[in-house]
Amino acid sequence: MIFFDIDETLIDQRRAEAAAAERFLELYGRELDRPYSRAEFCALWRSLREKHAPAFFAGTVSAHEQRRRRMRELFARAGRLLDDAEVDRRIELYESDYRHSWSLFDDVLPALASLRGSRRGIISNGSVAQQTRKLEQTGVARCFELVLVSEEIGAAKPQREIFLAACRRARAEPERCVYVGDRLEQDARASSAAGMRGVWLCRSEPRARGSDVIGSLTELPSLLRERSAA
Repeated sequence: MIFFDIDETLIDQRRAEAAAAERFLELYGRELDRPYSRAEFCALWRSLREKHAPAFFAGTVSAHEQRRRRMRELFARAGRLLDDAEVDRRIELYESDYRHSWSLFDDVLPALASLRGSRRGIISNGSVAQQTRKLEQTGVARCFELVLVSEEIGAAKPQREIFLAACRRARAEPERCVYVGDRLEQDARASSAAGMRGVWLCRSEPRARGSDVIGSLTELPSLLRERSAA
């Protein structure tokens, strides 16, 4: 069974973030604590996601409330306190542009075609609604037998529970499962610690090579064949 991450593995999330940030800065950039370039804003928005996501993963707040906290803090840095209605308007504007900008990396469809006949699934952090919508909107939902998202499972990467839950759902022992993701610690090493074969997709550092490191998803089929033959 081959499991995949979604964001920055299948979906070019950073490209979508940048597209959403561009319009957001045009409308609200003057209300922030300082002028931000698009890249700087995206880095800040990701840092706020990392800060507030644990509460969502722990089940103490909803996905929407987690987004509200990020948006409130973004503008509170400049001393602007937004009511719920205004926070929600700004979230929807950003999220609408973000959703419309989802796209697959160029190597996704060729890799999935090469893996036709293999059992494939998804293990992802996030909300069920949004992560499922990404797969459907980009046309690859039909390619996966199982889709497991942290909100449903009650555990999030890098916790081993989410990987073991996926193996149980697939009725496959962890040692017979592969997990492919773009984050070394959260994806490759965490899945390996759960007994799976973790493969690190490292597009940004093509020289970083190892027995289970690939620079493109198109390298995955041959990597799996080589290991099977060994």
